[in-house]
Amino acid sequence: MYQEVAVDPKCLSEYHYYGLLKERFGFEAGRYVIAPVREWAREAFIAAKNSKELQPVKKKSIINFLNKLQKSKDQDRFALPIHRSEINVENWTDWCTKQTEYLPFNSILSEQFEGAIGYVDIIERHASWHLPPTVTINRTSQEISACIAPIVRYGGNLTIVDQYFCFAPNPVLHNIFLMLQQYQSIRSITLVTAIDVAQPEVVFKCDYVDNFKLLPNFSLVIAPEKFFHDRYLMTEYCGIKSGHGFSPGAIQGAQADKLSISLCSKHECEETHQWIEAIVTDGRARKLRLTEK
Repeated sequence: MYQEVAVDPKCLSEYHYYGLLKERFGFEAGRYVIAPVREWAREAFIAAKNSKELQPVKKKSIINFLNKLQKSKDQDRFALPIHRSEINVENWTDWCTKQTEYLPFNSILSEQFEGAIGYVDIIERHASWHLPPTVTINRTSQEISACIAPIVRYGGNLTIVDQYFCFAPNPVLHNIFLMLQQYQSIRSITLVTAIDVAQPEVVFKCDYVDNFKLLPNFSLVIAPEKFFHDRYLMTEYCGIKSGHGFSPGAIQGAQADKLSISLCSKHECEETHQWIEAIVTDGRARKLRLTEK
């Protein structure tokens, strides 16, 4: 659901790209600008300052935005996943070339970079820019895991809220741990489920500790059945939800063989986190910390 987009900082010499940056990126937009933000902002600042196309008022707006961008610790439109952070070069063009060789972006915005799309392409609904608010996938562990993969790559603290999501055995959770071995991105996982399990510490060791070298902090929350209506998968950067959860199911030749997954608002994700904290605090849910770094 979430896209990784590279944006040429030279695009900030034109105001319509500034509008795209403000309106089409972030938690609820389903895409982030992937870049080392301060280096990117410095290049964009030079492009905006030297632009002969920008009107003074518009140029001032862009420059003020870029000045704040370089100073702010909280970035709501930019991200640099840890697995991309080791590529360091002098300019954006070389950086983007090396990043693309390592792992292609969903799209690249630039008027100069080969294979990139521009503002006109976006207006004309270029396929690489298209991001539907809801996707329908087959209810298989492979397709569910592929849908989750971009969120895992972004990293952060992952929370899964799904009353019928098994702790183990669970091929989707297994695939998440498998992805972490490559991307080393997720710092912690909290699984909120109504399915209780005997000896969770033993299960965690047998299914995960014994099979994976890299493990994030992992907490299991056993919540009351039917306490949460929807099923969520959330980090600081991303939020998706599914009415029928994130577990694979047997093929029955029915519409239920499909899962409909949609973007989730930041407010709803924050509210869900508050509910989790509330039911753990008042004792309606039991929280087990199975590993701690």
